Amino acid sequence: MHVKNLAGASTADQTEFFNSFDRVLSDIDGVLWVGFVPIEDAQSCLENLKKAGKPVQLVTNYAFTPAVTTHERLIENQFDFELEDIANPQMATVDYLREANFQGKIYAVASSFYKNELRREGFEVVEDPPQLIDESLGVLVQNIQDDEDVRAVVCDFDVNTTFLKIQKAITYLKRPDCLFITGGADKFLPVGKIGPLLGNYFTYQGMTEATGKKPLSLAKPSKGYMRFVTKKFKVQDPSRVLFIGDMINEDMGFAAAAGFKKLLVLSGNSSLEDLKNWNHPEEYKPDYYVESLTELNKIIKTNHKL
Repeated sequence: MHVKNLAGASTADQTEFFNSFDRVLSDIDGVLWVGFVPIEDAQSCLENLKKAGKPVQLVTNYAFTPAVTTHERLIENQFDFELEDIANPQMATVDYLREANFQGKIYAVASSFYKNELRREGFEVVEDPPQLIDESLGVLVQNIQDDEDVRAVVCDFDVNTTFLKIQKAITYLKRPDCLFITGGADKFLPVGKIGPLLGNYFTYQGMTEATGKKPLSLAKPSKGYMRFVTKKFKVQDPSRVLFIGDMINEDMGFAAAAGFKKLLVLSGNSSLEDLKNWNHPEEYKPDYYVESLTELNKIIKTNHKL
């Protein structure tokens, strides 16, 4: 499948592309930075987009830290954003539970900060099972008993995931009245040379196969997250929005579902080989690709004489 490199397009085609959108939504990891090391000229690129009259906001699946910490890291690296410019799955989960008038306890296979965020928003989150138990079936069974007051299981990236945590989630999910909410569906996470890290996909997929219960995803590329993002950022005309991302399924799939323009960067999880050996739905095909925001910045500066 042929996907055009924006850097190799004619000036007329580049100008037509830039005139086709009024605002930008962008992923963070793999686009602005990799392993928190900023991509060269990424900060300048986003500022130049803003100078050209294209406001920029950020849409991430990142599950390690709260939005406030992400915002602090952005500011430390001279990225000029407000906290309100960031959307993440934790926000989407809180929004969904509030709209659903959720009543009951929550069991979360997720980071400590995620659980604390839910508690801070007024939800009751039950404690995790022990990290270590005696290695016997009897003790295992004692630690995975049901609690019918638990009405939702939330699953997102958790570096302290254990067999016991997952099995406990399965106990709850077997009940028809228990909601199943997941964050990022990423199989792999870019963290530089030592990566990739295994993503949340492998955790929630085991729960799904064990229970037959499909989760409500509130992260890219889901429609649930799309609805939250378009509401949060007051998107009126999706066709006039450009989405920049580094992942084909998560980012380009998300943009396709929302009706956004699509720009793929090759600075994160995707490569030129992925484009040449296309193995994805036709609608995920990006309008263009660039090597990174470094290249995009050069194009913007040339076209807008910044």
